[in-house]
Amino acid sequence: MKTLKNLSLALVLSSGFLISTYGFCADEKPIASSLPKIDETLIREATASIQRGVNYLTDKQMDDGSWLHHPAITGLVVMALHNSHSKLNPEIRQAAVEKARLFMLKFVQKDGSIWMANVEKEYPNYTTSICLATLAIINKPEDEQVLRNARKFLIDSQVDQDNKAAPANKDNPAFGGVGYGKAGPAAPDLSNTQWALEALYLTDYLDKEPKAKNPEDSKKADLAWSNAVMFLSRLQHVPESNDQVWVVKDKSDPNYGGFVYKPDESKADEKFEQKGLRSYGSMTYAGLKSMIYAKLKKDDQRVKAAVEWASKNYTLDQNPGMGAEGHYYYLITFAKANAVLGEEFITLPDGKKVQWRVDLIKKLLELQKTNGEWYNDKHGRWMETIPELVTAYSLIAFEAAMGPYLAD
Repeated sequence: MKTLKNLSLALVLSSGFLISTYGFCADEKPIASSLPKIDETLIREATASIQRGVNYLTDKQMDDGSWLHHPAITGLVVMALHNSHSKLNPEIRQAAVEKARLFMLKFVQKDGSIWMANVEKEYPNYTTSICLATLAIINKPEDEQVLRNARKFLIDSQVDQDNKAAPANKDNPAFGGVGYGKAGPAAPDLSNTQWALEALYLTDYLDKEPKAKNPEDSKKADLAWSNAVMFLSRLQHVPESNDQVWVVKDKSDPNYGGFVYKPDESKADEKFEQKGLRSYGSMTYAGLKSMIYAKLKKDDQRVKAAVEWASKNYTLDQNPGMGAEGHYYYLITFAKANAVLGEEFITLPDGKKVQWRVDLIKKLLELQKTNGEWYNDKHGRWMETIPELVTAYSLIAFEAAMGPYLAD
């Protein structure tokens, strides 16, 4: 397929709102002069790097419109491509996105989910979340009912008293979470929950005026956010808001403020003989981002604690607590969380202020491979040796970092 030339970036929804990874909507668009400066040479290098990544992905699109014949991977690539606008020949980008959109729509199921049903080791909630978020970003009017149905499916998949497959009361630590789906609704985790919440965040307008069709749906959507906050709080090492026995009580504990993967599991524990539900980077940023989507304020103790943990563990060289495992998943959650948090500088424990956008841009430039792609050459866990997937992660992270400087 022909590659795109002269890439420019603007993370814009056709409805007029900037997508959430920028951290603001159209009426709150930051004034360029108020932003800290980024060296023009670095911006040019980053723009060229992103162009190479876009070219790599457009060249890899398959005849059926997909990437690797999978709707979730296709969705992630489309997020990256759609949000990377080419002024010279946007018709090539638009054609790639439209072909991929039609591919994803083939997997819409009667219950509203969007996934490869009847295929082993496939997960309805995970794939539905990514496809719903992607279709919301594309924002075709004719897809509105698909968005509504997928949104309802995700809300119904949340663990609560009304969950048909596995109802749970509020004292259940799984309450408010979302799992893979096929693995069982009673086994939610933060990764699936954060993807679901991002999709619900991007489609929240469907249950608000003037789009709202049913007051009961609006109430249920609001309740879903409230329930999600309860689940998120029970995954964070903050004793003031977490009633679980494993939460650390000492604020000087290195785990304080960080997040774990699920109510009874932290992937970081696998590296230690003594288990203790350790906090780690990608889940802490996933939790932070999700709390902001849920409209918790910056002065909320949970948000402040997560920000403090992130500051103490600031790095882009690895996934804190996990090393090379999930490095690129960490980078995309790092970028999105910091973008929606809205702070341009991160203050480290020694008082030094770092410009996270600049650090991220430099790291992605450093990690890009010869043909314009990215992949994890140190650890293959969570499919990070797949260039199409990891290049999508990297471009989305790049665009979150660059957005305010290049948006029209």
